[in-house]
Amino acid sequence: MTILWIVVAVAVLVILVALLAGASSRSSKRRAERERQEAYEHEQQARASAVQAERQQAVADEVEARSRKAQAIADEKAAEARRLAAGAAERQEAAQEARAESEDHRAQAADLTQDRDQDWADGTHPQDPRTARHTKN
Repeated sequence: MTILWIVVAVAVLVILVALLAGASSRSSKRRAERERQEAYEHEQQARASAVQAERQQAVADEVEARSRKAQAIADEKAAEARRLAAGAAERQEAAQEARAESEDHRAQAADLTQDRDQDWADGTHPQDPRTARHTKN
């Protein structure tokens, strides 16, 4: 009878070991499946992140292109402003020269008018040959 109990005990142990092995195997399979699922989800998230990064890069490139275009326009306007300022300075100088020339002519006219008025006051007329002053230059 002892042998019978030993055989039963060994059989129970074999069954328990088989059950534990089966449970362990199922647990390992579940864990492996869960890890595969997590890996798949991480891969999907990586793809979504890559798409988002690509979109952000495209937007960044577009903004950079707009910035370069705006800078080029600003540089062009600055060059035009410098050109216009130089033209204005030239015109200002020409206007000052014209005013100076006008003042010279006005002064000469005033001198001539003063001389004529002085001649009239003296009783002589510069265009009257009888009373005209004869001066040598």
